[in-house]
Amino acid sequence: MSRESHSNRRGDGGGGGGAVISMLGLTSQQIASFVITLLAAGFLSAADYGVYTLAIVFVEFVVMLTYTGYFHFVVTSDSEEEALLSTMFWIMTGIGAVGGLLLVIFAGPLAALFDAPELAPVLRLFGVMQPFASAIGWASAALTRAGSMRRYFLILIATNLGGLAGGCMVLVLWQSLYALVAYRAIRIVLGVAMFGMAVPRLPRWRFDTALAREATSYAGGLYGSRLLGFFSTFGADLILAFLFSTAEAGLYRFANRLAMASVDIVAQPLRSFALKRFGEAARGGRPLSAEVAGFLGANVFLMGGVAITIAVLGESLVGTLFRPEYLAALAALQALAVRAAGLAGNHLIEPVFAARHANRIGMYYNMVWTAIMLAAILAFSGQGLVALASAQAAVAVLSSVSALWVIGRHGKVALRPALRNAAIALVLLAVYAVALETGWAAISMLLNDDTLRLAGGMALALGLAGVASLAATRSRVFSFRLFAG
Repeated sequence: MSRESHSNRRGDGGGGGGAVISMLGLTSQQIASFVITLLAAGFLSAADYGVYTLAIVFVEFVVMLTYTGYFHFVVTSDSEEEALLSTMFWIMTGIGAVGGLLLVIFAGPLAALFDAPELAPVLRLFGVMQPFASAIGWASAALTRAGSMRRYFLILIATNLGGLAGGCMVLVLWQSLYALVAYRAIRIVLGVAMFGMAVPRLPRWRFDTALAREATSYAGGLYGSRLLGFFSTFGADLILAFLFSTAEAGLYRFANRLAMASVDIVAQPLRSFALKRFGEAARGGRPLSAEVAGFLGANVFLMGGVAITIAVLGESLVGTLFRPEYLAALAALQALAVRAAGLAGNHLIEPVFAARHANRIGMYYNMVWTAIMLAAILAFSGQGLVALASAQAAVAVLSSVSALWVIGRHGKVALRPALRNAAIALVLLAVYAVALETGWAAISMLLNDDTLRLAGGMALALGLAGVASLAATRSRVFSFRLFAG
């Protein structure tokens, strides 16, 4: 390991500001996605927005392959540094290149399958970007391995917010589907430039076949688990795009994207830090029960709080910020927010079994619940958006209950502290929901202007969230130490 890497392991990302920087770094991507979703739905029709989000489903598949398996191997392997980083660079960028090439080749057939002619050029443009996006994934893993967390998070903040600024400017000036493509391109260009200068060791023309086989064996279970999770998350998007018009499917994907992006502002950092903290606990020989308790309480409290806020303020949010046609997706938005929050326990499966080096258990778990979710999607897709979204919410909550049982039984984790935290979090959320609903009813009666009413509701939600967070930290349900870099 290089001297710089050793130094970074000791100090980079530590200190009192480390948690704040890490939280901002990981949430910046979700915030950027959320803001772009707001702008896109404000400027574009449901049909155009539906084409973009359908293209993103296929892009996310390639992204998932990049940031799973081999990414984890780079972070956790004890192999020799130069051989590891060089070999994984060629594998990960190869995944991006092959995935991008497939997007280009199948762009036309996919556009014909979904009866969306505009999909083909968008997929081709995204396909060209994928090798560069995968190189960013490799650099992210390399910085994480080196312990350069402060540098990593600062780059995330710069690339995501810089991309957001450029994307917003392009979208406002060029209210087109292709402005969203330009937004992703700007983000990738910034990422390649900044990560390329920051990595402690550049890749070389070296490929270790034995190391590649070891990494592939390690990645197998994680890929299976994440692949099933991907189809569970995006299955409805694909089925609706195939069965219904682009506009109708676009309404569903608008609701799903807005709900997921909102909840992911807190869920994504929690997932990332859970993987890191659980791995550290396992390597140190410490029991996982304390980590599971901390992250389950935080998941339930934070994800549930965002979902409640969307459910209460959703009508004002959609009616004020978007075209009137998007109001048809309101009830689905509220149900999908519950679905996103209902995955609180589900998010612990991967970090627990990755730490236990038992990734196949997570894969089998996801196999069962993906099959159930897809069955629910097929059964309810013909009954309207609300029924479909409600069925998914119910399955998500049941899957989290099942996840806790699997973690306790097969992960050998004592769950009493985690269940205690989850129960207290639910009580706090119930009080928050009643207070927000009561306050929102009063604001709605006092203010007639839509924008002022929404601003008042958001201010109320922030104030109540602050009080609830203080109660959660004092009851040890939630701690900002979870985000320490």
